[in-house]
Amino acid sequence: MFNEDGNKMGPAKENKPMLITQNQTMIDLCHKIKLIAKTKATVLITGENGTGKEVFAGLLHYHNSNKNRSMVTVNCGAIPKELVESELLGHEKGAFTGADAQKKGCFELADKGTLFLDEIGEMSLDAQVKLLRAVELGSFRRVGGKEEIHVDVTLISATNKILDDQVKSGSFREDLYYRLNVVELYVPPLRHRKEDIPLLMEFYKNHYCDLYGKHDFSFNDESNAILMAYDWPGNIRELKNCIERCTVLLEEDDCIRAEMLPDSITKTDKKRMPSYHGEDKRFLHIPVGTSLDVIERMAIRQTLSSVDNNKTEAAKILGFARKTLHNKLDKYDSEVYV
Repeated sequence: MFNEDGNKMGPAKENKPMLITQNQTMIDLCHKIKLIAKTKATVLITGENGTGKEVFAGLLHYHNSNKNRSMVTVNCGAIPKELVESELLGHEKGAFTGADAQKKGCFELADKGTLFLDEIGEMSLDAQVKLLRAVELGSFRRVGGKEEIHVDVTLISATNKILDDQVKSGSFREDLYYRLNVVELYVPPLRHRKEDIPLLMEFYKNHYCDLYGKHDFSFNDESNAILMAYDWPGNIRELKNCIERCTVLLEEDDCIRAEMLPDSITKTDKKRMPSYHGEDKRFLHIPVGTSLDVIERMAIRQTLSSVDNNKTEAAKILGFARKTLHNKLDKYDSEVYV
């Protein structure tokens, strides 16, 4: 098994988030994290659900000089709208009904440490206004308070949304987006780093065998092939749940066979199967004589579709700069948005 440096894993360091990979893109991300962590740069981590964005946030904090200070995590999608300001900035006693005592908010609790705002794309516009001021000035007032409180916080945000699209639609503030997106780290989905699947399977198998007191087991060739071919729409979280299920339901067998895998994997819903005009989405079928301009449009359209319209990832796959891709999209107008 390998750690984030691509080296064989030894004993885990205390409190260090564990990232298991042998994918070069992931290893490169970890090298970037070590560079970023030497600064107090604001970081936006993007990627699909279940890809491990919170692990990267933990690594940023771990490698930061402030790692001995607290890391405060806020799930922005789980806070009721009316409590967001109080959760982020705190409140004074009597500020509103039920405020029976003074409360420090997450910014104050994270002073001299790291504040991780998960699911930032779920935050309401009203809350975004309050957040913007605190981020820009490094200061705020508690709800119902008059004192200006100054903090020194390393800010990390994460989202599975495409925030520049939300900016265009008006559901996310442009000024806040650019303030949060000083450095963007895109975590690729598991289907784009399938060489990590065997490592993750082995790691979670050992973990759940120890947890549930089960004997060691293996996956036969057929089940291995199915798991490697599957696209894992739920990413690492889905794979982890699959391995836990297999471990729990294993009886006297010493290997997992195909029929023991979840139906969601062995009988993949047709809606999840890639398709493009009735063909496999992984391939372009181009008639002889098609112009290069049309071929480029088809390649861009298909690549965007394969990565859920994530322009950063599409640009990487196509070998374009992100600005180049945007220029081409502007040129093709709405034709590529299908």
